[in-house]
Amino acid sequence: MKLYNDMHVHTASSPDAELSASALCKIACSVPVGRIGFVAHLDMHPLDFCYGGFDEKRYLKELDNASAAGGPEVLRGLEIGEPHVYWDEASKLFHLKEYDFITGALHWLKNDLVLEESCFDNRNDPLELVEEYYREIRKMVSVADVDILAHMGIFRRGMVRAGLSTDFDETALFPEILREIFTAMLDRGIVLEVNTAGLRRPEKTTYPSPPVIALYRSIGGTAVTLGSDSHRKENAFFGLSAGARLLTEQGFTEAGFFRQRVYSGSPLQC
Repeated sequence: MKLYNDMHVHTASSPDAELSASALCKIACSVPVGRIGFVAHLDMHPLDFCYGGFDEKRYLKELDNASAAGGPEVLRGLEIGEPHVYWDEASKLFHLKEYDFITGALHWLKNDLVLEESCFDNRNDPLELVEEYYREIRKMVSVADVDILAHMGIFRRGMVRAGLSTDFDETALFPEILREIFTAMLDRGIVLEVNTAGLRRPEKTTYPSPPVIALYRSIGGTAVTLGSDSHRKENAFFGLSAGARLLTEQGFTEAGFFRQRVYSGSPLQC
């Protein structure tokens, strides 16, 4: 039986998600998923929908209940927004020793939410924002204490909502910035997430896009995780097989997981 590690799954402990960890574990048994990396949103940007929504005690109890019920292995994680900016504030709300992994995400560029069309309003050249996004990712992976870089390239969601084309290859536009990002990640042991949420949205691509994944591989990146970024029942664990197939085609042999902040690889199964 093919078993996947889904390292990006949200529970009702995040304000924008609806299912409990126990309910998701039941669904996972039929997908099938052998390990689930649960992540609660911990967002400190005051304009973020999830701002103020994190309750560590409630979240850890939810995961303990799911683990006790049996089924997939439950891995404890957090998705921290802009960790290079808000780490000091965020770290007051959780105990690092309680978690198997920390995921870093970039949702905001100052007061612009890259997932929304408004982020691209009044910009003569939307690719300037894309470059700004990658420069900020470079800052994040250079200093933040994270294990996984989440949904790199999620600005495509905002571009599609704004009616803009996403048919471009950023590895041709910003090769040096991307190489610097990946070099920093390799030096610091940060793993690239291949997020399959974009496959169920109009942009129909993974985050990051295949050319970016190929660049990561070409400079020595071998460690990756798969994440469906599930928030609701209808998209639970979506796209894992397609993500595994894409990675295999690009020469990857494993997609792993973190336990107690140590990465382990699992053979890819397509």
